[in-house]
Amino acid sequence: MPGLTAYVGILDIGAMRPGEAVFVSAAAGAVGSLAGQIAKLRGASRVVGSAGSAAKVEYLTKLGYDAAFNYHDAPVRDQLKAAAPDGIDVYLDNVGGDHLEAALSRMRPFGRIALCGAISMYNAGRQAPGPANLPLAIGKQLTLRGYLVGSHEDRRPDFLAEMAQWLRAGRIRFDETVVDGIAHAPDAFLGLLRGDNTGKMLVRL
Repeated sequence: MPGLTAYVGILDIGAMRPGEAVFVSAAAGAVGSLAGQIAKLRGASRVVGSAGSAAKVEYLTKLGYDAAFNYHDAPVRDQLKAAAPDGIDVYLDNVGGDHLEAALSRMRPFGRIALCGAISMYNAGRQAPGPANLPLAIGKQLTLRGYLVGSHEDRRPDFLAEMAQWLRAGRIRFDETVVDGIAHAPDAFLGLLRGDNTGKMLVRL
């Protein structure tokens, strides 16, 4: 499911074309870690990712990301500008909030934003205001589209065929964070929301 989510987000909702620049937030997670790799394999000119620790930033470079940054280190807007000085064409948004606002500022004309998640707002004590720069979407003629992977089951055969080739060739890396025991499932879920995982969070019974 995370793989199909990444595949659809980059190729269908984001409509990435070879030579375009891509930004992925929560890039060390189950969806983000695959999204960046899919973008590179499909010919992206530059792939940038954000993550929540220095170790995760290092992990993203091992996945083939051209640039990555720790969003705790400095404002996302400043770090994204440094990582993608020529702008971005596609943004896979798993975070919302300051990441979406930063992406809007760096989008090139006719860029596409695939709204996959908004983890920064899931546990917010109060509702956060929308991006202050949302009107940029008008002048830049951007497309912002939310999606749920369950509505794209028709793409599963294409995804499985292409992903199987990449896996057989050793061109895709996938990692999992495993927590042992059903009693620890709540801790695993909370850890997922905190960003404790690298790749898919699993509970082993």
